[in-house]
Amino acid sequence: MSAPTILVVVDEPGIVDIVATKLSAEGFEVISAADGKAGLVLAGSDSPDLIVLDIMMPGIDGWEVLRRLEADPVTAGTPVILLTVRIDDADILQGFERGAVEYITKPFFPENLVASVKSALTALNPELRGQRRQHLIERRRATLDRAQEDQN
Repeated sequence: MSAPTILVVVDEPGIVDIVATKLSAEGFEVISAADGKAGLVLAGSDSPDLIVLDIMMPGIDGWEVLRRLEADPVTAGTPVILLTVRIDDADILQGFERGAVEYITKPFFPENLVASVKSALTALNPELRGQRRQHLIERRRATLDRAQEDQN
């Protein structure tokens, strides 16, 4: 059985190096793309088991990549972990609503990303992923609702 393939779509070479080094050390095969367009091509051609995706990238941003991945029957079931500097609750909620299985903010601990990758690959059962996503969406909505109540 071959090692799971992880596609890292991040435009910061230093981050790609850190992520690739940590994931490779854990036995994963890592491929990378420096922008959304290249990421979509690799996602469609290499059929990765999981995608680590930045949101803020030149050209096609991560939101659009995520939308296209979900719309394409070839990539629709591929779990996506968002890795981004965007820390607003609304962005986090949007990430889960758009299909991400995890949302990790930068700066990040590479070990936490590795744990999230392993967890997502373990939970490849689509029903379980859907339940987890729904739970995360509900939690984030509750956080947003509390924040809005506090402002009023």
